[in-house]
Amino acid sequence: MLKFKPGDLVQFQTGFLQPRTASGVYTVLRVLPASPDGHLQYQVKSVAEPHGRIALEHQLVPASDPDQLPPGRPPGQS
Repeated sequence: MLKFKPGDLVQFQTGFLQPRTASGVYTVLRVLPASPDGHLQYQVKSVAEPHGRIALEHQLVPASDPDQLPPGRPPGQS
């Protein structure tokens, strides 16, 4: 079962791909086929980057989940 759908706002969990990703909120663009090892994948895009990224489902949290957001950064702000 998918945790996210296109249009959902997400963030990378603290520690995943940091500092190589732009901080802040990403929009799920589309659901991708599962990775070779069976993990669900999504194409996500941040307004702070000119390109999209591929993210595994376990790397992402809903942007509205305050327990998973980086400290001092309210939901929806980058």
